[in-house]
Amino acid sequence: MACSRILEAEALWMMARDGVLQYHDILRASGRSEEETMKIIGARSRDNGRTPMQWTAGESAGFTTGTPWLGVNHNHAAINVEAEREDDDSILAFYRRLIALRKEHRIIAEGSIRFLERENDDVIAYERALGSERLLVLCNFRASDIAMPELHAAGEKLIGNYPGMAARLRPYEVVALRWVE
Repeated sequence: MACSRILEAEALWMMARDGVLQYHDILRASGRSEEETMKIIGARSRDNGRTPMQWTAGESAGFTTGTPWLGVNHNHAAINVEAEREDDDSILAFYRRLIALRKEHRIIAEGSIRFLERENDDVIAYERALGSERLLVLCNFRASDIAMPELHAAGEKLIGNYPGMAARLRPYEVVALRWVE
């Protein structure tokens, strides 16, 4: 019985295109309560992550002079593009550095790739190679340090979200290291 209700909910989900349509379709087609319907939508809807782009700290986050159909996140006063532009440690600044590195180093786009640490779900690690050049990328998705033997084989730090280097990969650390053999 529970399985058929899950399959029914999945089928209803597939019919709908966004949260508003989902809400009405699920209520009408299945006779579920509003609470049950909202649980289904909350578990699968992309609307939770789709709010208007937060350009400024101003009204409607600088997204529109009208009223957006999805509400503006309350954090737009602190988290917005205008503030990111002024912060050298912002995510925007980090992405700009990544784009510049990709343009500067052919190995990032053209190098062969070999994944490391495949058995470790807390890490994405890979090495790229192009001629005599090597690039090592390490990403820690855990809230604690991780021993990474590969760190000792590396050379120049191209980018990272922590200052300096450590013998271990720090919590949520991302680092790209480059060397020439």
